[in-house]
Amino acid sequence: MYIEAGEWKQKSVVNLSQSLAHVSQRNVRCVMGYIVDLTVILDDIFRTAPGDSDVSSNDVQSAMDRHVNSGRRDSVHKDIHSFVTEIFPIRFTLPQKDLVLETIIDLIWQYCVPG
Repeated sequence: MYIEAGEWKQKSVVNLSQSLAHVSQRNVRCVMGYIVDLTVILDDIFRTAPGDSDVSSNDVQSAMDRHVNSGRRDSVHKDIHSFVTEIFPIRFTLPQKDLVLETIIDLIWQYCVPG
């Protein structure tokens, strides 16, 4: 984001939605899943790890296990699969919005535990 003449304007370096013509649905799902899962797991690690010590490999494994066992990983991937399946047939008829990036951000907000 950058500010120009007192207004917020969005500057997109890479528009993930418009680059969908060059990649498969599976690749988009994998990248989206990786980003969302990693962010949700990191959020959990930093919320649960003691503030005055280093994060151990056990802390990381526990966060990953919690993510899988909670069912959130399955929900994340189901939501991503539904989104990508819906967006691919109509991806070039939509306004110039980065729907993939917007959906990644929405899923992160949805699946990270509010502080």
